[in-house]
Amino acid sequence: MFVGLKPGGSQLATAPSQESGGMRFSYRVFRAFGIDVRVHVTFVFIVAYFAVVWGALRQPGGGWGALYGVLLVVLLFALVVIHELTHSRMAQHYGIKVKSIILLPIGGLSSMEAIPEEPRKEFVISIVGPLSNLVLGGIMVAILPAVVSWSSLSAGHLSDLLFSRSFTGAYLYVLVSNLFLGAFNLLPAFPMDGGRVFRAALAWRLGRPLATRIAVFVGQALAVAMAIAGLFFGGGILLVLVAIFIFIGAQAEGSQDPVQRVLAGLQVKQVVRPGVHVARRGQNLGEIAARLFHSYQEDFPVVGGRGDLEGILTRDRLIAMLGQHGPDYPVADAMRTDFPAVGLDDRVAYVLEKMKAGSFKAVPVVEEGRLVGMLSLEDISEVVSLLSAGGEDILRRVPSVEPPSRRPSTHAGYGSDQASEPGAETGSAGDTEPPG
Repeated sequence: MFVGLKPGGSQLATAPSQESGGMRFSYRVFRAFGIDVRVHVTFVFIVAYFAVVWGALRQPGGGWGALYGVLLVVLLFALVVIHELTHSRMAQHYGIKVKSIILLPIGGLSSMEAIPEEPRKEFVISIVGPLSNLVLGGIMVAILPAVVSWSSLSAGHLSDLLFSRSFTGAYLYVLVSNLFLGAFNLLPAFPMDGGRVFRAALAWRLGRPLATRIAVFVGQALAVAMAIAGLFFGGGILLVLVAIFIFIGAQAEGSQDPVQRVLAGLQVKQVVRPGVHVARRGQNLGEIAARLFHSYQEDFPVVGGRGDLEGILTRDRLIAMLGQHGPDYPVADAMRTDFPAVGLDDRVAYVLEKMKAGSFKAVPVVEEGRLVGMLSLEDISEVVSLLSAGGEDILRRVPSVEPPSRRPSTHAGYGSDQASEPGAETGSAGDTEPPG
């Protein structure tokens, strides 16, 4: 299963990062093909569950049984890593950056910079994950006679072998789990890989919007059927939980597509916020923190002595560095310098992908070497809400922000510490006191 770092619904939540969200509660295990493979702290629950089942609930149990259960978890999630790396490598083949793979108790999650809207690419990226499991399963079936004789694989004997604490038992357990993983992910329901495969296949003929609606409906119908089977036909509570997971996942996927349609064709100059407050590299964190008490702005572009943009001080970074180093810590040492380059003519959807990939809530907008404003997730969310409610006619009433060379010499309403003021580039912008 994989996700793109793009909006869901009218509220644009930030992607997990090391400073906030899910990444903060995960730890890197290793790195492969430029992708961090991380384990979430909740992963300990699935390890503990298998240790208890094989160490206490299944005979002969004991410490060796608990270790056997932990070994099974490691083997099963090795299959999950192979599955997710296959997705990720195909995405990289198409030029899509993959931020990380996070292992959770429910499986793996590949965080990609974007999910391609071209049906062929989405189809291929989606289907290779389950196919990797099925191919590996075929190889394991082919060498199965070297592990156990076919004559001993009757239904009753197979069950005994499957749950026996032995090499043969572990091999069969991994084989069955691997085939189940591949088949389950091919179910035509979001957020499973099969849901994206189904949507991509439909999109070739019907277009993405209609294909998404059909795939969401089919996925939710399947979830309802699974819940009924779990509640009334002996499927059990686990099947009900899986049904809830699929239903919510399909709903979330369905809410993303309208947002993408709203953002299509929208340029940064139509939504950028000029007149933002800036910080100086020579200031300390205490000075910037004091501004947050009287401003809605949370992220500050950092300018040098000549007014050139050098970095961005995010709210998360500010709070983290304040806690570690105190209010006298220099802004220059706390700012982030890995922000994406954003211009007025860039597409908002493209910039949003970059923001999500870098875990930025806001990015500075630069044109002709000069800072002209900021674009934040809140700004984009507000635009999505307004355009969804009022239609694109609203855009004709909104003046675009022009590059500095085409802008009038003065702008009413912008203070001396704001990016739109000419003084911002000469050093007065961002001062805690007005220049004398």
